[in-house]
Formats: sequence, C-alpha cells, structure tokens
Amino acid sequence: MKRTRSEWLFLIELCKTNLSSAMEYRASFISQVVGMIINDGIYFVFWLLFFDRFKVVRGWGMSDMVLLFSIITTGYGLAFVGFGNAMNLANVIAQGRLDYYLALPRDVLLHVLASRSILSAWGDLTFGLMAFLFTGRFSPIEIVLWLMASVCSAAVLVSSFSIFGCLSFWLGNASQLAIQANNAILTLAMYPRDIFEGAVRFIMLTIIPAAFVGAIPLDIVRRLDWKALLGLIAYAIGITFLMRLVFYTGLRRYESGSAINVNV
Repeated sequence: MKRTRSEWLFLIELCKTNLSSAMEYRASFISQVVGMIINDGIYFVFWLLFFDRFKVVRGWGMSDMVLLFSIITTGYGLAFVGFGNAMNLANVIAQGRLDYYLALPRDVLLHVLASRSILSAWGDLTFGLMAFLFTGRFSPIEIVLWLMASVCSAAVLVSSFSIFGCLSFWLGNASQLAIQANNAILTLAMYPRDIFEGAVRFIMLTIIPAAFVGAIPLDIVRRLDWKALLGLIAYAIGITFLMRLVFYTGLRRYESGSAINVNV
C-alpha cells in the first residue's frame, strides 16, 4: 500500500510538471488546444450533415453520435493529457530511450507513459465536455455513468496504444505499425458500431478494441446499464494488466540504445 501511494504521488507530480512546462509557452499551448477543438468540430460537422440527410442509421441518430463523441474525446483527452508517451512508446523502445527510466527507482512503465503530455489532448478533453452539454443527460446517474465510461475508454486507449508500441521489443521498430493500429482504433470507434458486421465487428472486440472505446461505453450511458459498466470496468482493468505483462515480458529482450539523451 505504501508503494502504491508513493507511485500515485509521483504520478501527480509528473502531471503537475507537464502542465507547468506547457504553461511556459502559453501561446503555443492555447493554439494547440483551440486547433484541436476546431479539428474535432469539423469532424463532428460531417455527422451533422450526414444525419440531417439520413435521420436514423440502424437505430443510431444524431443524439447518439453526440454522446459517442463526448465519450471518445473525453476519454482521449484524459488518456493523453496524463499518459502522452503511450503514443510514442514504440519509438522510445526502438531508440533505446528506456535507459533513462531504468536507472531511476520508479515503476518503469508508469514513468515512461506519464513523462509526456500531449498538449492538444486538452482540446479533446474540452470538446468532450462541451459535447456532453448537448446530450441533455444531466441526471446524477447519467453523469456518473458518462464519467466512468469515459475513464474506462481512456484506460483502454492507453493500454491498447501501449501494447502496440511494445511490439518494438520483438520487431525492432514497430512505430509505423503502432501508428496504423492506433489510427484504426480511433477511426472505428467513431462510427456507429451497428454498421459493422462479421469479421470487422469481431476485430473491434478483440485485436482492435475500438468497441470498448466508443460503442460499448455509449450503450452503458444510453441504457443506464450498471451491469454492463461493471463488465467494462473489468475489461479496462484486464487490458491494463495485459499491457503491464506485455511490457515487462518485452523488457527482458530490451537492449540499451547506447544513446545519450537529454530529458527535461
């Protein structure tokens, strides 16, 4: 328990440090946040136009897409504001930059993932909160379900991105493969699940866990399904443990990059 508390305090300090670093260049920080809000908004307009023409697609309407976007963007924001290096883990491993973290008396995986924050993710988080205001789901139960579903979505994103990044332990440099897999998760998550069938739906529930990022959290909030929420929480915990297993198994194969890196 003492070690766990220490790691949590360390994580909080890392988050404070990342935020302080961002505030040193406020103009850049604000421009990235605003730019991401605009980017999310442009993508959202596509669905506004689509559902203006086709009111319902296999039971999905515009209100469902608003809720879906609020969950995904909030989850994405939470994930990469706190654990930005999950996106870059493949490069960190391939370039031998784990040496710095291995020399310190901290949990290596936690330190690696939390040592970087994606500034634009603050824009996603802001957009997600704004989108939720348009869902009209303001009862205490709906707010709690939405928040917990978003947190689970964030956990699945960090874990799945990290697992694909860990492929660099075995493939040498899996950065491009990780990027393609990560993009596939986000792209599939932003579409109504019911338009996919057969092999694609199976992949979304297994190899590319896009359904656990968007559609399943959406169903939980839409149906007020507490049992399904427990299942999602169990899945999020499970994939987090899988991430740690894959990372520390791969770490046994890691060879120093013999590189001198400056870490600020």
